[in-house]
Amino acid sequence: MSNGIYKSPVHRVVTNREKERISVATFCVPSPDKEIQPVEGLVSDARPRLYKTVKKYVELYFDFYQQGLRPIEAALI
Repeated sequence: MSNGIYKSPVHRVVTNREKERISVATFCVPSPDKEIQPVEGLVSDARPRLYKTVKKYVELYFDFYQQGLRPIEAALI
């Protein structure tokens, strides 16, 4: 959605033997019929569109994830 402007961080955990740590995994999954694409306001002549519009993102995500690939690369133009 950010057309490559914002990069997702690598998740890393630093353990602490003195304090208990609790993690809660939260996922936001779009409906299969929803289109995901870069926000039009972030696409311009100076910063052309880097990603195509995709549907069924969850299927795409798991297909690439199981191959050890980054799912975002499937949407690259």
